Amino acid sequence: MKRRLIPIVRQLVQKVVIGKTAGHRPATLQVHGMIASILASMDVLDLMTKRYLAEVQNDFEEKLAAGELATEAKRKELLNR
Repeated sequence: MKRRLIPIVRQLVQKVVIGKTAGHRPATLQVHGMIASILASMDVLDLMTKRYLAEVQNDFEEKLAAGELATEAKRKELLNR
């Protein structure tokens, strides 16, 4: 299995740069190539998801505070949307 994955990893990783750090701190590691773009895209997706969930929560709290969800029918209507 490992042998089949090695060519794929080699296509995704163009270069790895290991940098020195002062003292006994761990070295820095920079990965270049398609894998860096993929990881950056995943980070953006995570951030967008967190922002969306925060906006939904804020919207719900505003509607609740304004009395827009005072009845079961209004709560069901919101959930249906």
